[in-house]
Amino acid sequence: MADTNPTKNYEKDADDQSLQTVAYMFAGLAMMLNIRLSYSAAPYALLRFKLPENLFSVFVRTTSSALELWCIPSMLLGNIMEQFFINTQDEPSNHYLGFKHEASDLQDKAGTLKGTATTQSEIELASTYLTDLDNDNNAETKLEAKARDLAGKAKTLHEEAGKITDPPELNYHATRLKEAAKNDSKSGLHQKAEELEQAAKRPGDASGQANQVIQAFETVEKNYNKLMAEYKKILEKKEMTTKLSSEDKDKVTDVVKAYLDVKNTYYQMLITYRIKKKANTEIGDGIGDGMILHKAIELYSAANKLAEAPELKAPEGQQDQDPHKELKEQLRGLATKLKAAVGDTGLQQALSELKKAAEPNQAEQIVTNALDVITKYKKVEGAYEKVKERESDYTKLANDKYGPVKEAFNALEEKFSPLKKSIENVLKLRVQELANKSEDLSKKAGALDISDLREKATQLANAASESSTGLQQKALLLVAAINSDTKVTTQAIDVIQQFEEVTDKYKELAKLQKYKQLLKSALEKQGQTLSSEEENVKEVYEAYNDLNTLYNKILNFTKVKHYSEQLNNAATPSSVNARNAIKYFNSLVDSYDKLGDNKSIVQSQLENLKSVYSDAVYFYKKCVLAWPSIITNWLNFLTFVILLIIYVTGGDNGHVTGYYWIMAISGFVFGINMVLVYAVDYRYLAFYMAGENSFPMVTSLILYFATSIFGNRRKYNSDFLVVLIDISIAILIALVASVLWTVAFYKYKTPIGGGGTPDWPQIISPIAMVIVGMGLVYSIYPGIAPGMIVPFYLIDKIEMVLLIATAFPPIIIAFLRKYKPSWSPQTDFLLQNFKFKFGGWTEYRADKPDSGWPVKEGDSVHGWIWHFFDILIPLQISLAVIFIYSLHYRDSSIARSIINQPKMSTFLSIIFYMCHEILLALGFPGMVGNNGAGGAVLLPVQYVGALLMVFLAFYSIGYITEYKKHDPCSWPTEGMTKWNALCYWLKMASKITNKNFKQLFTTDSRRDLLIILFKCVNWVNRKSKLIAYIL
Repeated sequence: MADTNPTKNYEKDADDQSLQTVAYMFAGLAMMLNIRLSYSAAPYALLRFKLPENLFSVFVRTTSSALELWCIPSMLLGNIMEQFFINTQDEPSNHYLGFKHEASDLQDKAGTLKGTATTQSEIELASTYLTDLDNDNNAETKLEAKARDLAGKAKTLHEEAGKITDPPELNYHATRLKEAAKNDSKSGLHQKAEELEQAAKRPGDASGQANQVIQAFETVEKNYNKLMAEYKKILEKKEMTTKLSSEDKDKVTDVVKAYLDVKNTYYQMLITYRIKKKANTEIGDGIGDGMILHKAIELYSAANKLAEAPELKAPEGQQDQDPHKELKEQLRGLATKLKAAVGDTGLQQALSELKKAAEPNQAEQIVTNALDVITKYKKVEGAYEKVKERESDYTKLANDKYGPVKEAFNALEEKFSPLKKSIENVLKLRVQELANKSEDLSKKAGALDISDLREKATQLANAASESSTGLQQKALLLVAAINSDTKVTTQAIDVIQQFEEVTDKYKELAKLQKYKQLLKSALEKQGQTLSSEEENVKEVYEAYNDLNTLYNKILNFTKVKHYSEQLNNAATPSSVNARNAIKYFNSLVDSYDKLGDNKSIVQSQLENLKSVYSDAVYFYKKCVLAWPSIITNWLNFLTFVILLIIYVTGGDNGHVTGYYWIMAISGFVFGINMVLVYAVDYRYLAFYMAGENSFPMVTSLILYFATSIFGNRRKYNSDFLVVLIDISIAILIALVASVLWTVAFYKYKTPIGGGGTPDWPQIISPIAMVIVGMGLVYSIYPGIAPGMIVPFYLIDKIEMVLLIATAFPPIIIAFLRKYKPSWSPQTDFLLQNFKFKFGGWTEYRADKPDSGWPVKEGDSVHGWIWHFFDILIPLQISLAVIFIYSLHYRDSSIARSIINQPKMSTFLSIIFYMCHEILLALGFPGMVGNNGAGGAVLLPVQYVGALLMVFLAFYSIGYITEYKKHDPCSWPTEGMTKWNALCYWLKMASKITNKNFKQLFTTDSRRDLLIILFKCVNWVNRKSKLIAYIL
């Protein structure tokens, strides 16, 4: 069941690109221009259409309301498009067009990678047939050719290492490696391999020459490891990495390739002889010689003392009262398992038998014993890892007994390493081990006699080992092929394909609820007695993991070759199969990741292939979101062009209805465009908001210069020209924005699949910021505060203050995002607890994923500081309540201290609006930073905020209209209860709001505006007559 997730290995383009940053800023600015035209330019447009000046507020209200209303359905449409993309992008068939579009390039890049991998695979699978020393240490017939091959490859390594001249740190180690491979004193691997070649030509003991080859290779290996360690250090330091040219990196890659050739060839010869030699020289007799067996005995002794430690036992007679009884049982059980694994029936026994097998005439037996030693050692490793996981508990309860265990294992690990390498680097032995582990898995799965699991367990057992079709049998055929004089590619591919079958069957078994329950229970009972069912399930789990771990270490270049070939076939232009292309590419990347230091051999080809693959996968987002966002940006530009045409035509009276409906259409375009811009690349939202909030300053400057130049009504038709200039500049800005957006995002690969799993509950804070910040602002500003509480002469001054102040919050956030991303509310996208994600509004370490392995721990980031701004949420709500309360209870102390009090009313009005600006500047990046980008949180929250903002603004207009109708002397809610009064105002506001809604769907704006004017005049006349009558 291979992974068919298209986004698993998708590679987006780097963020913080200047072009994309500027494009987002201009997009934010361009989208706010229609708001500018519906508000600031309204008085001049009114006069151009020959409408009475006292219709100003009505004209502004109707055009702006139409704009706001029509953005709601289009925002919903944008959200539907985003949700559609998020919920369909993981279906491979939806990417058919993308793979069809990139098929030729995909085939080309996969073919190139396959060529390189094929060469390495042939070296990896080279024969070991008759390349050893026999029982009398005479060379077998194929050893001569293998030694000659090794000599040639050592010479190549010598030449490639000699090419590394810079930087000096690399040159030093490269020179040591060069000399170890071949030197003038004839002590290099090249010369020793040639001497072995000559010895293999004649009868007689060749062990002396073989020993020298072994020693020479170990010197080469040591110097190569030092070179690579230094190279990794350089790559970790940015200042050093910049000094490395691509040519320098290519030289290192050539050395890696040359060394891998040497290593593969070396481990394909002298296999049994090398194991014998290591067994004789490394194992020892276990009596104070400091060798492997002695270290194993020391570990056994330390583990035994830990298992029997009094501190891990409850005091006599107080077992039931001991609060740590269960913990002590677990710790004692884990220590006992370690003791058993290293004891005289475990590793010690295997080591003794291997040493015995190193005696003459035991060539076949020694391979079996060597594999048994590796198996038993891995059990010791596993048991020790379980003990180490509970280090804190052992340290608290029995530190003096735990310390020696740790020291003893580290000593054993160091001593065992040479013997381990001699076995684990031999492919033939690893494949034989794979066959053994397959057989073990088959037995364990076959023994899983639980009714709910039996069917799937049997299928797994058969896939692992059954007649001629199981993995065990395929692995044994590969061993036989490697040990013969024929090509082994077919057998290797059979092993790869059969292992996939085993994996599929295991995953089917692991999906079963019964299996999950038993496994969870078994893993929780570390060191405790398990039921038979738990024990059986745990054995299957461990057997599969052992098999999988081993498989991931072998045949990796052959896997790369196989999967690149399958990908090539899946991308055939005439018969593209998107599902297979995705499946084989994911398998290919998994195999590539297992190459370790050898990645560099195929790195450039893999990266080229990944780029084309990512283009194919991104094509779906292009069609659903990116290209539609380009279209809507151009539509935004087009609406301004049409608006200009409508504005300048129509004779003296103009097309006021056309002007109105184009503003409404621009609202529709605005809504969907904003959603799509958010959806394309959430990483740039901070820059979008900086551009969006710069529009008040920009448009005010436009108005200032326009009125300064053309404000003389005697000389110019000022009212006409001011709006004309506004629209013209809007066209220019929208054009620049559209061009920038098109160039920036036509090919640029943005993130897909959202921003990850939201971090609850941290994300609640930015969600609340956006909903309150967006939803509440226009229900109060500007109609109620400052409109109804601030002295009239101060309103313009408040606007001027806000004009400047509102630009600061988003610009500050944008600067933080650019230069200190970890400390911005969006935080940085880094490796957090072995998972790539945004840091979030909590404390985390900014680990750098490019610092090598293990990942270098980054600085501590206190992302929780942004929660301090949560106080603005209740503050904005409280101010809204205070303003409305003050209007209805004018005799209260709060009302008297606010209404028409210049300082206090001005201050609170500014604070209210700045709460809105700060909350939005923090809230949107905060949702991204808490991994809420994409369709799951960000856009739905934005839509909810927009709904509240628009409809509360409409209700506010209805409320203000009703409020202003009444004289405080004859207040309509006089004598009512507070609840009834509230219901009255809500009811009346609703009636007026509904009426206003109906007026938005007009076919003749001039007529409707004049009717409103006529009604207002009549109302004023009636009111005047009533007052006159009373007087």
